[in-house]
Amino acid sequence: MNSETLEEDYGDRWLGLAWNHDLLTEILVLLPAKSVTRCKLVCKHWLSLISSDKFCHLHTLRCPELRPSLLLNLKTPGLQFFNFSPIMNGEKMMNPYTFSVPNPIIVSSCNGLMLLKTHWKEESFHVYNSTTKLSRKLRFPVAHSDNYPYSPYTVTLALAFDPSESPHYKVVCIRSTTDRRADPDEIHTYRIDVYDSQSRAWKLRMGSFMFPGRLHICGGGMGVYWNGLIYWEVPNEIRCYDIARNEFKTLSLPNYPPIPIHPMTGWIAASCLQEANGHLYQSRVLTVDNRQLIVLFELEMDDDRSSSWLLRYDETISQHERTPSYHSYALQLRLIKGSHGIETCSVVSCMSGKISVYSFLDKSSKLLVDLTGQPFDVDEDDVASDLQMYEYVECLAVV
Repeated sequence: MNSETLEEDYGDRWLGLAWNHDLLTEILVLLPAKSVTRCKLVCKHWLSLISSDKFCHLHTLRCPELRPSLLLNLKTPGLQFFNFSPIMNGEKMMNPYTFSVPNPIIVSSCNGLMLLKTHWKEESFHVYNSTTKLSRKLRFPVAHSDNYPYSPYTVTLALAFDPSESPHYKVVCIRSTTDRRADPDEIHTYRIDVYDSQSRAWKLRMGSFMFPGRLHICGGGMGVYWNGLIYWEVPNEIRCYDIARNEFKTLSLPNYPPIPIHPMTGWIAASCLQEANGHLYQSRVLTVDNRQLIVLFELEMDDDRSSSWLLRYDETISQHERTPSYHSYALQLRLIKGSHGIETCSVVSCMSGKISVYSFLDKSSKLLVDLTGQPFDVDEDDVASDLQMYEYVECLAVV
């Protein structure tokens, strides 16, 4: 067979693949989301296929193996957001990230989608895909003033999205119908509306219910979604909203070990509620001098929705350098997310402007990035007080 015949045969096979819709779909759904988006440049047919809602839903449900990544918000002019990979594989570790939504404030992140707040021209909220950079502005349902003594105002928002269960997401909006000037310790009335991306519509779930104290002590929007419920960490307990059953529950906090007494200085404590790999974790970090004590609990839930906390890890991490000031203490701790169902075994923390990863398996700690050096050159006190870390997951979920 001559070279011209080989080239023609290769060309015929390529055209056969390029235009075989079913075969091409089966191949592309196996690729990571970012790789798939680059394939849009091949031809108009591929662009049309990959951009379709049907393909994006299928790719989201197939859920290729996750590449653990975080989005850092340094809150510094010109160097605000970075896509940060805690696993080094020969690629550049930190890459600048630009949002397509102007001047965003990240409310929460959930399995590849983000809930953003912006004050561009007017206050608005958007569901945002950090991979495709597509967004949908949320238009809240009108609450008729005739039904309430005061105009309802938004107390907290929460994003619910689990690609292993469905390619569609929900947004839970809790609004207060009590006068803003009322005593925070009084019993307040609320209403709950839920937005469903499948129907593109809001639905009133609870028209008027009472709750002791203001619900915006729940963090103003940092609800954590896991297993069909939204969880908020509040003083001395955890409150959760079951979306399917349309009811609230209260959980006790884990039974943490007592804080050790230090003769020279007090311990700085920080806690965090996070979902990772299909599990819900509650962590506490105690920091003093150059040591961090990390306690990690996992929430176990039975079929009847009864739950209990299981102690997973109780570790002490020693840093190489002594922490020079209060502002340098590590108040940020993020679990490294991997494939659904596996046990979480690594955490990322920031101390004295240095980001490190710690493995619970081999008890090793590794310095990843020094934000006080070039090209960041950020003051370590500013890093400790302003740095925020959010989950970044590649996906093609339709917003």
